[in-house]
Amino acid sequence: MTTGPIGWIREIVLNCRDPHALASFWARVVGGTPTEWYDGWVTLEPPPRGQRLSFQGSDDPGEGGVHVDVLVEDLHVAHEAVIAAGASYVEERWSPKPGLGGQPVPWRVYADPEGHLFCLVVR
Repeated sequence: MTTGPIGWIREIVLNCRDPHALASFWARVVGGTPTEWYDGWVTLEPPPRGQRLSFQGSDDPGEGGVHVDVLVEDLHVAHEAVIAAGASYVEERWSPKPGLGGQPVPWRVYADPEGHLFCLVVR
């Protein structure tokens, strides 16, 4: 059993109907430049005050409106650790942006014990 943290917060993500517009609003509030990583995903760069804030396109932004992406070294090991800590596995998804070698990049969605969604990501 690991005694250290499973991962660290990579970014806070706001689901929204118009990622560009909401990113522009928050850029005025906290700084950074809205940068589209891929269609429907905009991040303020550089991270304001060291924390990334991203905006994910969603037809229903109220559905899980805010979630945390947790950056981990090993998705399988982190999966086992968060399940042991009390999380519930929801589903696996794949990034529309391939990895450095062109390979698909997975991430996994979980719910904490109160039902708040979070994702384990490897990049």
